[in-house]
Amino acid sequence: MNPSVSLRLLWAILLGVLLLRLGTLGLYPLMDTSEARYAEIARKMLVSNDWITPMFDHDVPFWGKPPLSFWVQALSMKVLGIQEFASRFSSWLLHVASCLLIVHFARQERSLQVGLIAAIIYSTCTLGFLSSGAVLTDVALAFALTLAHLGMWRGLMHGDRGWALAGFFGLGLGLLAKGPLALVLIALPAAIWLAITAHWRRLLGLPWLRGGALTLAVALPWYWLAEQKTPGFLEYFIVGEHLSRYVISQWQGDLYGSAHAEPIGMIWLHLLGGLMPWALFLPLLVKLRGQLGAQPEYFIFVMAWAISAPLFFTMSTNILWTYILPTLPAWSVLLADVIYRHMRPAVIVALALALPLAGCGLIISGKVADRPQNQKAIVALWKAQQAATPGDLIYLGSRSYSAEFYSAGWARHSKSLQQLPKTEGFYLVQRLDKLQPLPPTCHTVGQANGSQLHYCRAVEL
Repeated sequence: MNPSVSLRLLWAILLGVLLLRLGTLGLYPLMDTSEARYAEIARKMLVSNDWITPMFDHDVPFWGKPPLSFWVQALSMKVLGIQEFASRFSSWLLHVASCLLIVHFARQERSLQVGLIAAIIYSTCTLGFLSSGAVLTDVALAFALTLAHLGMWRGLMHGDRGWALAGFFGLGLGLLAKGPLALVLIALPAAIWLAITAHWRRLLGLPWLRGGALTLAVALPWYWLAEQKTPGFLEYFIVGEHLSRYVISQWQGDLYGSAHAEPIGMIWLHLLGGLMPWALFLPLLVKLRGQLGAQPEYFIFVMAWAISAPLFFTMSTNILWTYILPTLPAWSVLLADVIYRHMRPAVIVALALALPLAGCGLIISGKVADRPQNQKAIVALWKAQQAATPGDLIYLGSRSYSAEFYSAGWARHSKSLQQLPKTEGFYLVQRLDKLQPLPPTCHTVGQANGSQLHYCRAVEL
């Protein structure tokens, strides 16, 4: 034990980091393509009042993800307004809920100090810190699977049927957050644990009938309604998104993005990056060998949980680093155990504050917002022209989800000059690194974040 690590200090660090992250949610625009895209899908859900089918574009369904993340983001916007803070608030709230589950889990099995340090690690590692204030679907999955793992553990080892049912409920949420992947990421660590411990009777003791019914009651109605509303959803989502995406490099069937071809095994490097700076202490996990004799089932369970996602994605080449987020609670618990025993409080404080303070510094400096994916300033410039010279906002070339969000869906795109309107005036946006010659009827209005805004009169182009 390390009695010098006080509970008051740990609570202060955790609450301070969480509140600091909360305070930053509205201080920088939506920029990243995925973040702006998901925020715009949630905005469309809210304004259209269609809570069944997320919409990728006007009258174009988004079959790539189930709706749980969009539901909570849209509800947040409904209460707080359509802006950056509201679009990210649900991720922060789900992250806080995950922290509470982590603290409860580690407190029951190890100590409150270990639980608090684990929540601090989860909140201040690179991926945990970024995802707690980003518009992502993985945050909802991480919360759902943390609840599912905790419920499964309490049911297996403590016979707690209430927590076991909560675990089945979490599994249902996972199906609504990411789909069948949730089943894999709960079944794989369970299979590893059972193969090593051979506690098959404990497995049979879980409330499978009531729990399975609860999981289906949570998830199945939406899947049925989604297929009825937009036939073809299940084939694309089940086969395409959960088989072709992971086994076919440069998969061409993605309707909403592009494949991410990476080397086999890259997911483990993503894990190291996502855990930084705490990944530096991973070698200390060898010291847990002395604990295996006292609580072998516990450590095998947490380790199986920790390696499940990277193990599953080891042979996949079409991956993102956010895929390892659901396993970070387990890694945080393992690291917290050894850090609590072997690290001084000053080291814990320094590492816990390093990334949050650096992130705040970047936000205050304005460097975070200085990216071409950020179209907030361009849209504001377009809005300022509308009173004197109204006109549509058109992006030449690729689509801008950031512009769609900030223009309340008015921004659209044209792939070529030949497809531009020829009967009315409009505003045209070009990236500075992809400028094309424009006719003399177009003049520059201004530029920001690597984009240029032009006004074009209604003449032949």
